[in-house]
Amino acid sequence: MVNRSPREAELLGKATSYIPGGTVGNTSFPDDLQFLAKEGKGAHIWDVSGNKYIDWLMGSGPMILGHAHPTVTDAVIDAVKHGSTFFTTNENAVLLAEELTRAVPCAEKVRFTT
Repeated sequence: MVNRSPREAELLGKATSYIPGGTVGNTSFPDDLQFLAKEGKGAHIWDVSGNKYIDWLMGSGPMILGHAHPTVTDAVIDAVKHGSTFFTTNENAVLLAEELTRAVPCAEKVRFTT
């Protein structure tokens, strides 16, 4: 059994009260193995109690570079400085659509959705 801090135990109880199934996403663990991720770096995550784990899930696949990869975090910070989201067509959307259609020959156009 993993050592849990009082804070993590409290938050696990709140998760059950406020989040359906007590978990985000589609993963669940037996009560004695539940934990709350607090931080990630590379292939590792730490829970609220400070326990370190290898993150075998890596965000269900999209995080092939790991958590907090410096190139990714620098690019995100730079992008956020110029606005975080736009409902209208914008420069980055056009450039990304161009790159995607170049990378996927059968994709003639791109539609971004949420």
